[in-house]
Amino acid sequence: MGTLHDKLLTDADCRFCGACAEVCPTGTIRDLVEFTPVEKKDTLIPCQATCPAHTDVPRYVRLAKEGRWEEALAVVHERLPFPECLGRVCAHPCESNCRRGEVNEPVSIRNIKRYAAEHAGGELWKKNSKHLPATGKRVCVVGGGPAGMTAAYYLAKQGHSVTLKEAYPTLGGQMAYGIPSYRLPREVVAKEAAYLTDAGVSVETGCRVSDFKALAAEYDAVLLALGTHQGVRLPMEGSELPGVLLNSDFLRDASMGVETGMGKRVIVLGGGNVAFDCARTARRLGAEEIHLACLEAREKMTADEEEIEQAQEEGIQIHPAHTFEAILGPDRVSGVRFCNVKSFTFDENRRAVIEKEENSEHVIEADTVIFAVGQRTQISPEAGLELGRGNSIAVQSGSLRTSVPGIYACGDAVYGTRTVIQAVAAGRDAASEIDKALGGSGDISEVLAPVEMPDAFLGRIEGFGHQTRQPEVVREAALRENNFDAVSFGLADDGVRQEAGRCLQCDLRFTITPPRIWSDYDQNGKEAQQ
Repeated sequence: MGTLHDKLLTDADCRFCGACAEVCPTGTIRDLVEFTPVEKKDTLIPCQATCPAHTDVPRYVRLAKEGRWEEALAVVHERLPFPECLGRVCAHPCESNCRRGEVNEPVSIRNIKRYAAEHAGGELWKKNSKHLPATGKRVCVVGGGPAGMTAAYYLAKQGHSVTLKEAYPTLGGQMAYGIPSYRLPREVVAKEAAYLTDAGVSVETGCRVSDFKALAAEYDAVLLALGTHQGVRLPMEGSELPGVLLNSDFLRDASMGVETGMGKRVIVLGGGNVAFDCARTARRLGAEEIHLACLEAREKMTADEEEIEQAQEEGIQIHPAHTFEAILGPDRVSGVRFCNVKSFTFDENRRAVIEKEENSEHVIEADTVIFAVGQRTQISPEAGLELGRGNSIAVQSGSLRTSVPGIYACGDAVYGTRTVIQAVAAGRDAASEIDKALGGSGDISEVLAPVEMPDAFLGRIEGFGHQTRQPEVVREAALRENNFDAVSFGLADDGVRQEAGRCLQCDLRFTITPPRIWSDYDQNGKEAQQ
């Protein structure tokens, strides 16, 4: 077996759809591994399988390729209530696992979603959006971040009377008070937060709740989606000095336009996206010298590559593989003492095992240190709930029920700080479970766009395997580093359909009728009984 003229598949203009393996009657062409039907679909359509909300990525990307933005957005809304926010800040595991990446570069799925959200009117999904009759059940959701907003939205659509209580002045949680506005403009958050009131959710902002048991007596169900808004201060020498700030406080103060306490020379301790949010925010607030240090080696840093590169373009100095020995200063911060890391691993109990380079101790001077090494939920044992590791809210195995009857919890408050898309998925799970508990079906699914059989004829496209990923349009560093205006503009108008056309359409092979071989028939040519 081979390609025409013995060319590589890419050079033979293969579309890499996998249909050949699906229909090969001899088994000569086959998938690399054997799997069950469920495993097969998850393995061969990884974009949908790895999306925490299981968005139908192939379907909306195919509609985008055809320029059908209204239908594409409706498909996204079938699983995600906030597609424009996620089109900017989603962690996009779909792209990390996109099979097009095995050919050359993954499809820019997040930017396609963003373009559809920005260019469709939204009439189709709103017209087809379901809203079940009133059930007479009352639900209170505490916390207006992505998890709480998602749960409240779907519970209201299931016919329940939903009240959402949020401690801060506006909805959004970390989308409004943690993620900087240059990444996620606040008007985008406000626009999509309004979908809740459109669905009938009663929103109370500036309302901090501490007595959860009292709410449980008043409502048929209470959901705690408190998020993780309390920064972690490492127990190290000098950590209590004036000039030491916590990531959550710093980003929230910057978002609200209040004084942060930051000086001119800043060191951020941490290597994740939140650490880079702190460093890049410090640049925009006027810091003259910014360093970011973390234990991980450069290739093991957990921040997105685009965050690291853009930070470097903005003049932020990055120091990977560094230990935090002590924060220096007699009266306030004067610097941090570091050592270079030779190796960094975790033992079987998840404790850090660090080997330092000999004679590598050195000091970086600064007047401000920002801890960006994690966040916790702001809840105390006095709340009367069983708490777990890292001040998380403990829930029952296989459920979101807490130790108090009638009270549920979801999102970061349960599993620790993760991503917006994971919070949305957690909110969907919570809405489904609570709906069932209140007598509903738990089915929050919707079909908002016409379900059509896609054209199964792919045809041949010359150079298909060599088509490169369309670049994201990003504002130059010199024009962005001193303000909070948007950094990214997504894909250019003339590139988004071309980018969607790079999709391998991995789902099409599942529409093929399986091949029949001689043992499938009896001696009279009729289909044999299985």
